[in-house]
Amino acid sequence: MKLTEIKSPEDLKKIPEDQLTELATQIRETLIKSLSQTGGHLGPNLGVVELTIALHKVFETPNDKFLFDVSHQGYVHKMLTGRWNQIDTIRQYKGLNGFLLRSESEHDCYGAGHAGTALSAALGMAMANKMKGSTDHVVAVAGDAAFTCGPTFEALNNVSNLEGPLIIVLNDNEWSIDKNVGAIAKYFNKITTSKAYAGLHEAAANFVSKRLGDKVSKIASKVEKGAKNVLVPSVLFEEFGLRYYGPIDGHDLPLLIKTFEFLKEQTEPVILHIITEKGHGYKPALEKPDKFHGLGKYKIETGETDPASTPTYS
Repeated sequence: MKLTEIKSPEDLKKIPEDQLTELATQIRETLIKSLSQTGGHLGPNLGVVELTIALHKVFETPNDKFLFDVSHQGYVHKMLTGRWNQIDTIRQYKGLNGFLLRSESEHDCYGAGHAGTALSAALGMAMANKMKGSTDHVVAVAGDAAFTCGPTFEALNNVSNLEGPLIIVLNDNEWSIDKNVGAIAKYFNKITTSKAYAGLHEAAANFVSKRLGDKVSKIASKVEKGAKNVLVPSVLFEEFGLRYYGPIDGHDLPLLIKTFEFLKEQTEPVILHIITEKGHGYKPALEKPDKFHGLGKYKIETGETDPASTPTYS
């Protein structure tokens, strides 16, 4: 199935898993081509292609809720929810909004233009689900920069009171608009660069991939205890009442799908730490991730921006 045939997430679910990588390629090609004419947040969206496909493969919007922090990386979500043929109107007059917008689609449950707000909103939605006895899921996707914001920690402070399911995806690419700095950035880097911890979570990834049924709880417990004995990297999150999983490769589609299928069955707040590459699949964006965070028109071949682009109001 081609991207042009996807009118809703239901169409995506019909695509065999072994064909989803080709879909990811089509999405990247469309983004690169379309945004070269309109400008926009190219780098962040190239980094979440596999993540967004996996989310829509496993969950069901609009009943399940996806909250993107800030939501400037929601272009792929727009494309998979019936708006692919409008992506070349992004941020244009009468075109698609550059962020998620509730009035634009029933699949956009939350609109925001500032970092650090998604977790608080997701917690509220998860609490509402619990109060009304709903089995719908809430997934918040937040970049590592969002975890330097006060509102994010305010939300984490209240997670332990939820006593119900909530999935938080920490999309770790070491960048926001520019390179992240500070203690939180160093903390994430410590997790992702530890050889011992990487080995433990390779085992964890294999476990999730094989879906060992009745052995799940025993193996998960062993992996968790092993990780704590070696590095204790998840302490920050688990003290807030979140079960920590990861880090895993955020561009490994089969692994992401299997992991979300596993997390979907959990009845407590969890955080999945994924490692992604800002600008993944496009060399100019990889070489200059700060420039390609958000930019105007550019030449596809070189990534060179158009000096004649119309000045923006900002």
